[in-house]
Amino acid sequence: MSTWLGRAYERLRSNPWPVLLFLLGAVIRMIYTGAVPAGLNQDEASIGYDAYAILHYGIDRNGIHLPIHLIAWGSGQNALYAYLSMPFIWLFGLNPGSVRAISLIMGLIGMAVFYLLAKRIFTTRSASIAAMFLIAINPWHIMMSRWALESNLLPTLILLAVYFLIRSFESPRWTYGFTIMLGLSLYAYGTAYFFVPVFALCSVFLLLYKRAVPLKAIIWNVLLFVLLAIPILLFIVINRMQQLDSVVTPLFSIPKLTMPRVEEVSSVFSGQLLQTAFGNLRALIKLLVSGSDGLPWNSISPYGYAYPLGLPLAIIGLTALLPSFQKRDPKGLGQSVVLLWLLASVLMACITSVNINRINVIFFPLMLLMTSGLMWLGKKWKPSVPLSAAVMAVFGLLFVTVYFRDFPNEIGPAFHESIGEAVQYASQESDGKIYITDRVNMPYIYVLFYQKINPHTFLDTVQYANPGAAFQQVTSFDRYVFGQPVPSGEEAASYIIWNGDPLPADIDGYKLKRFANYTVLIAASGTESSAAIPAAGEAPLLEGISNGGFEEGAAGWSFTPGTGIGNNKPYQGGSLAYLDPGSDRSITQTFSVPVTAEYTLSAWISSGGEGGKLGIRVNGAVIAEQELPRNEEYQEVTLHMLALQQNQATEIYITGGNGWINLDEVRLER
Repeated sequence: MSTWLGRAYERLRSNPWPVLLFLLGAVIRMIYTGAVPAGLNQDEASIGYDAYAILHYGIDRNGIHLPIHLIAWGSGQNALYAYLSMPFIWLFGLNPGSVRAISLIMGLIGMAVFYLLAKRIFTTRSASIAAMFLIAINPWHIMMSRWALESNLLPTLILLAVYFLIRSFESPRWTYGFTIMLGLSLYAYGTAYFFVPVFALCSVFLLLYKRAVPLKAIIWNVLLFVLLAIPILLFIVINRMQQLDSVVTPLFSIPKLTMPRVEEVSSVFSGQLLQTAFGNLRALIKLLVSGSDGLPWNSISPYGYAYPLGLPLAIIGLTALLPSFQKRDPKGLGQSVVLLWLLASVLMACITSVNINRINVIFFPLMLLMTSGLMWLGKKWKPSVPLSAAVMAVFGLLFVTVYFRDFPNEIGPAFHESIGEAVQYASQESDGKIYITDRVNMPYIYVLFYQKINPHTFLDTVQYANPGAAFQQVTSFDRYVFGQPVPSGEEAASYIIWNGDPLPADIDGYKLKRFANYTVLIAASGTESSAAIPAAGEAPLLEGISNGGFEEGAAGWSFTPGTGIGNNKPYQGGSLAYLDPGSDRSITQTFSVPVTAEYTLSAWISSGGEGGKLGIRVNGAVIAEQELPRNEEYQEVTLHMLALQQNQATEIYITGGNGWINLDEVRLER
């Protein structure tokens, strides 16, 4: 043991860069894991809840016992991510962090294996360091490692398979690791149904052509692969043939979907194969050139999947690796595998609708080609390597800044940030029915997730608007009703509405609680109205504005790029809001007051320059505004005698100026 530790220490001392770069990448992927991306995507909530239900009750939300594939919305969701998440849900409970934990772990494993793979493919120390640098700061891999989409498993499983395949050139026993990883990949994501057989066949032909592995070992691996693939093969057959039904065994179940999502792949084999394939290929080329698929959770412009320098480096690297097909040495074999990996990925992209999630197996080979391109440039002109690394590092720094500063506010509405808080609050504060807005994608799944509903309760009470559809819409279950809420003071009920929807005219009859994107209205039947006026001598009643001290982060407020929440120098408490210099920066909150009256708006503000503004708008028209002077110490800025009408759409705004602005303790009083 001491000898092994001594060797490891000597390696680290002689070449610390791989470890340092790994630690850098690990920190970027681990920090604020449960909070960024803000909110929770409906697919994350779906796979998280089904994992919780199977773990504790043995069935998913559709009542299937230990399914090899989830029914989910109706058209299916791959199950491997759910099963791998169960230890974290068991240890830490059901929450965004525990559901995203497996993506984080696979991201860390992916970084380490990518480095080890590069060491065997390129053999030089500089190439393996370059590979670790590229993966550590790669925007696609960072984003993929931080949220719980089931397709995120597939690239890392294929990466492991490729690593084991290249090790098998040294010893045939590694082929079993290759086969097991490919077999598991079939349960990770639907695109594997095409990619895995194609890549496996290409690999077998390569092994036979290069005489790298004995035929006997290949036969045993084929038998092992068939054994691993039988359940998912039965699943595909059952869901392709109408007359077949689901299969239930004591160890697992093979469900029948309402409408199988594998049709997305198999539909190209109808009558327009070439037309569809060429269309998908054009979409792939467009994505690779632009760096984006237009989905905000997959990439951030202009950084794309590998920064603007990534594709030119990959093209250079592809040209440099093409001659490797003629080589029989281990280095040539490894590089041939990378080219086959790329080829199988492109073929897969031709038979599926292209976006970054669906073609994610292509990005690891592209990064290896980028490494090859960087090394080729270094041979031609040595300064090109540090120059390229410096450019990539600058892009990496800018990307990380945008990702943690601006991205949470931009992705929050798409990931329904604060719907969980609203559901929990309404469920705790009321005993009656809870009506939930349909401005949330599949709102019922958030109730299941955050309230940890017994799946038997869900199955016994659920009502569908379109039973049997690919995406079944739940209209109600238990005491929860989904649609566009119409608050009625005649019913002792709660309502969760989107913050952009109008409040009811009789707002006095409701207890109101605002969150980042959603508002809870609780009918005040049997309780004191939330609009009660304080008695003489009591403190002034705070009205309308929520989270004025920013102690709940961004909740209740809207932020443009260049603004956010900080904790460097708050006026009170532990948080403040800030605006970077620029008149295009703004922080706003929309609210309404429950009583027609005159109000006073106050805020504690410090500023590094002039030109900023604090103001109030009603129905889009400015009714009061004050320019902010330069003052690096906090001062109270006040707008007096604001005549606000009950239930009017009112907005407080702070806009940027010539210097930074810090904002804290925003209050509205009457």
